Amino acid sequence: MIEQIEKIKDITVLIYGDMMVDKYVNGTVSRISPEAPVPVLTVTDKFSKLGGAGNVIDNIVSLGASVKVIGYLGNDMEGDWAKKALTERGVDTSLLLQYEDCRTITKTRLTSKKQQFLRADEEIIKPAPKEYFDYMKRNVDKLFDGVQVAIVSDYGKGAVTEETAQLIISEAIKRNIPVFVDPKGKDYTKYKGATVCTPNMNEIRLVSGEKLETEDELRKTGEKLRKELKIDNFAVTRSEKGITLFEEGQINDFPAISKDVIDVSGAGDTVVATMACLYGCGIDLQKCCKLANLAASVVCSKFGTATLSLNELMEQIANSRQFKYVTLQNAKYIVDSLKEKGKKIVFTNGCFDMLHAGHLSSFMQAKEYGDILIVAVNSDRSVKANKGDERPIISEKYRIEMLCALEVVDYVVLMDEDNPINIISTLQPDITVKGKDWENKELPERKVVEGYGGCVKFIEMKGTLSTTNIIKKIRNE
Repeated sequence: MIEQIEKIKDITVLIYGDMMVDKYVNGTVSRISPEAPVPVLTVTDKFSKLGGAGNVIDNIVSLGASVKVIGYLGNDMEGDWAKKALTERGVDTSLLLQYEDCRTITKTRLTSKKQQFLRADEEIIKPAPKEYFDYMKRNVDKLFDGVQVAIVSDYGKGAVTEETAQLIISEAIKRNIPVFVDPKGKDYTKYKGATVCTPNMNEIRLVSGEKLETEDELRKTGEKLRKELKIDNFAVTRSEKGITLFEEGQINDFPAISKDVIDVSGAGDTVVATMACLYGCGIDLQKCCKLANLAASVVCSKFGTATLSLNELMEQIANSRQFKYVTLQNAKYIVDSLKEKGKKIVFTNGCFDMLHAGHLSSFMQAKEYGDILIVAVNSDRSVKANKGDERPIISEKYRIEMLCALEVVDYVVLMDEDNPINIISTLQPDITVKGKDWENKELPERKVVEGYGGCVKFIEMKGTLSTTNIIKKIRNE
């Protein structure tokens, strides 16, 4: 599956929807206004982010896919900023137009200590300009050129009408391009023919007119809507309950991943972006739902409308297996993600045959140099190459299991080479740890480590403890 996920870098996602600008005014509050019983915000900083469909785009870009945006903005300062911000992200904005009689929707949030206490919206809700719809029809081949998957991001601000939605869906389906819809409002007939629709619980209650208080009610209503609206699949996002997927002939639940929730803003955008990108890579919908839950757990642990990087997703995939043994390919994503968070990575390697106190001492010393300890263990083949046909005593399968059982070890990778140069070159750990017995010897990996700015540390060995000495003692006795 890792190989499939990596194809994200090769796909282009077409996105249409309500484009917005989110402004943040941050500061501190220490007094109440003498003019009215309201807090006074002493402003410390201001910044803007892409909102609405723009946040979906940010998530797609963060995951590593290419984006082609279609839609419109106001010919105003906020519209200029949004188009420039998209261009700077590498988004294809050649089909994104600006109109004098449109106003770019802007939401300004006042926050203090990561708490929002006021939001001011500047918007005029009206249908998409007829000129833009006509423009879309004239350029329909350009819209889908080079595209693998499409998203319709409806925020109920007027961009997604029945005409615009049906044009995108029908033309995409003609070209065998799947369409994901993040819906809004009571009228889902405009999404007819879509591949996947991703309402949350409030949205599906609104469109169905039902309270949906039980699992049975949700299942009956969801399947009924899927059939009546002629939408291939419903993926209902349910906060802490995860995602319920309605497919032809089956309904499946995918529980949420437990994590500290700081802010759920934009989680729905992350889910639809993740699912669309992964589905565009050829991953089936059920796996898409599982991975979307992982993605949502990450963004909900961040403040504001956050995004998810491909490195973070790969790290979550590895951690979700609840086992420390990972491939080198997956370890690379994990290390990159941890480095983005400021973690210091420590690496060591060895055969670790007949695990003993000396090994444990070396791991504990190594861990003191950083935050995360990655251990490369020699394969059976490489142990024989280095130490002779009688070794290893313990097979690689069990040596890996023992290392994974140690709390001090964070991740384990298998090393089939005779030295760790390839692994170190790939992972580029901050610190590489070797025993003191290597300090004055030729160390093949030293040049590689120092070449990328890392360093080699040498640790004390614990007395005469070694697997070789233990084997000699057993034989002599």
